Amino acid sequence: MARMSFWAFFCLALVGSAGLVGAQSTQADEAAIRQIWSNYAAFVEKGDSAGWLSQYDANGIQLRPDAPERTRQELDGQVPAAFKARFDANDTKMFINPLEIVVNGSWAYSHGLYTQDLTARSTGKSIHIDGKFLTIFKKQSDGSWKIFRDCFNSNVPPK
Repeated sequence: MARMSFWAFFCLALVGSAGLVGAQSTQADEAAIRQIWSNYAAFVEKGDSAGWLSQYDANGIQLRPDAPERTRQELDGQVPAAFKARFDANDTKMFINPLEIVVNGSWAYSHGLYTQDLTARSTGKSIHIDGKFLTIFKKQSDGSWKIFRDCFNSNVPPK
């Protein structure tokens, strides 16, 4: 028998337990994940790369549009300078609206919408980013949740 991939197993587990998901989900878990989204936006606005990175699992992976995936180690190496450059150049406002949070034991996912407005400090020119996300969370041994896989893309076609 062929070995089942993690993703195939994860999808089957979610579909197979669909009737139990509500029973396994707790308000505390959902509130913790909502808090991650609130913190995520606040860290982006403040240019706080350390805070933003702290929300990722040690084996977390970010799946950006039009770019290769980045492991947690790659994020640790690349994000601080990118956050600083963006923060130094722009005033940033971000809003994340999680439309769905589903918890299944030590795994959860959330999907929703986000916006980000960047206003260049030097020119006052603004850029509006409007997108969607699907993120998988993993419960840590201390009971907290961390981002395990983060996939997002724009609702606006590239120019």
